[in-house]
Amino acid sequence: MYAPPLRAVTFLFTGSKHLWNDYVFLQHVRRENQQLRTSLDLLTEQNVQRKELLLENDRLRKLLLLKERSSAKLISAEVIGRDAIGWLKTILINKGENDNVYKDQAVVTHQGIVGRCIEVADTTSRVLLLTDINSSVDALVQRTRSRGIVEGTGSGMCELKYISGTDDLKIGDLVVTAGLCGIFQKGLSIGTVKNIKKSRNDLFQSVELEPSSNLNKLEEVSLLLPAGD
Repeated sequence: MYAPPLRAVTFLFTGSKHLWNDYVFLQHVRRENQQLRTSLDLLTEQNVQRKELLLENDRLRKLLLLKERSSAKLISAEVIGRDAIGWLKTILINKGENDNVYKDQAVVTHQGIVGRCIEVADTTSRVLLLTDINSSVDALVQRTRSRGIVEGTGSGMCELKYISGTDDLKIGDLVVTAGLCGIFQKGLSIGTVKNIKKSRNDLFQSVELEPSSNLNKLEEVSLLLPAGD
């Protein structure tokens, strides 16, 4: 007589117990998943920081090698700002007069030249990049010894001017500083020839140059000091 109601109560109790156990299990799984997500986020962030440190270490090692190879003394600096308007191609560095930086001082990386200082304050300086339209550098084609002037175009490229139309210029030729302007010593890498246009009626070739230094990704640079300083 009481068996069916008792079985029903027992079923309900057992079912509720199972539901409660399932609920507790799900809550435990949710907490565990959240902990795993937090740990994964932490590991991801640590990996990002580790990669940044390795990249920075590699850049600084290359700047150190540049110091060891160069006959001139170098001042290391960090890039702390860029021209926000876009009309000028300049960067701001964290070294100035207090660090023996002066106007028209050469700025380089281990890859090649960057530009020159145009404004110098006590603790910061503004650098005019090689690609700015106001920039010009006496240049030398390393393979042929042809002389010309490298000027900025305002874009990410430069133009090598005054190369005779009869000169044997080739795509991939390296262009270096000629050492005549009094800013850059001779033999520093400027860029490589990417495009050449010439015709029989032209006195000079039109030569497009890609800078050796990646000017869009500068983080550390070096300033050249004359050997006697």
